[in-house]
Amino acid sequence: MKKIIVAGAGHAGLTAAAMLACSGFDVTVIEKEERENLGHDWEDRFDFDILSEITGKSIDVFPENSWRYRGDCAFLSPAKRKRIEILYSDENRQKIMWRKPLINMLIDNAAEKGAKLLFGTEVFKPLIDKGRVAGVSTSGGDFCGDLVIDCAGVFSPVKTNLPDEFGIDKSVKRGDLFYGWRAYFNKTDSVMPQTPFEVYMYHEGEQGLSWCCTNENTVDILIGRIDKFGEDKIDEQLAIFRKDHPWIGTQIVHGGQYGIIPVRRPLTLMVANGYAAAGDSAFMTMPMNGMGIDLSLKAGIILADTLISCPESDFSAEYLWEYNKRFHKECGAFASKNEGLKNSILSLPSQGVDFLFENDVIQSSDLAGGGKDMNFGKLLGKFTRGMRNPKYFFAIVNGLIKGSSASSLYSRPPEKYDPGTISEWSGKIESKNVTIL
Repeated sequence: MKKIIVAGAGHAGLTAAAMLACSGFDVTVIEKEERENLGHDWEDRFDFDILSEITGKSIDVFPENSWRYRGDCAFLSPAKRKRIEILYSDENRQKIMWRKPLINMLIDNAAEKGAKLLFGTEVFKPLIDKGRVAGVSTSGGDFCGDLVIDCAGVFSPVKTNLPDEFGIDKSVKRGDLFYGWRAYFNKTDSVMPQTPFEVYMYHEGEQGLSWCCTNENTVDILIGRIDKFGEDKIDEQLAIFRKDHPWIGTQIVHGGQYGIIPVRRPLTLMVANGYAAAGDSAFMTMPMNGMGIDLSLKAGIILADTLISCPESDFSAEYLWEYNKRFHKECGAFASKNEGLKNSILSLPSQGVDFLFENDVIQSSDLAGGGKDMNFGKLLGKFTRGMRNPKYFFAIVNGLIKGSSASSLYSRPPEKYDPGTISEWSGKIESKNVTIL
């Protein structure tokens, strides 16, 4: 029986673990946190149908009070002079779910399908033997396996300690990560704004964003930047929010935690002999908004399908490439498209972003869809309005074009695993990157 080690109890790893255990593999999930500490104490959006497919449970039996519908949204320009609203119909209104019930559903599903789960055990590094990953070194000793699925996060000790000759990108550039602090405060008034979810671009002129979401009983505050910040910044931003939202209380009901979120295109190469990365380890999020649960769940399904189909369970890079290739065709091309727009916005001064908002160069479809809803008519309108300030306009056009080019390359990965061809393909994608100044 082939042994699979999953480093980290992430969404992708737990999804793959359940499917693989159900198919007869010996699967062990190793997680440094205790189970009760897993999952941020906040909500996130994703496709509930995928979760139902994975767990076999309909939304009717999801844990009580674990999910709700999100209210309408408004994006505010840095100077707060322009407000772009995104209003949802009953048919397309987004669902959001608390992260702790979500991760517990995936843990329970993996355990029910036969996966072993080892909590409170930290993974230190991969075990390398004859050019392949042969297991992991942990605080509980060495664990050997035929394949390691790396779901240990952005700074995964498995990925960062891989030999350079494996060819997997381990670098993290400025703007690849979003440093956030999020808390739900008590509400001191029954007020409910018409658009309860307000997102502030370049909040107070700083590279990043913040939001204030007024719920029925709480107010959800996010403070996020592309550079690290401390308690003084949190206190400063909360004071600013309370001036315009006097119903924000002082008691933290949920959250009050820092989080690090990848906001860049997925890794081009995610596999090596005996190794496959998924989830945050492979930067599987949407660059514009950091949403990654959908992508991770899909990656877990695609990876499990690939492993089950591997001839004689040969987990060499040659066969694991099928997972890499399929993910990019089905998900990576879509996920990478808005990175150029995001990086272009973050490279402008705040007055440049104000110009783009106030002249309708950036519109609701760009913010909700990350720049993917483009046609000739919309581009012509943007051109006419944007040429009032060509410098800012062409910066955004450059981002849109590079994002589209990167997406096209992701949709056409090499058919076969060949390090030279993959390196050339990855280099072409890297050339489409917009550097954040």
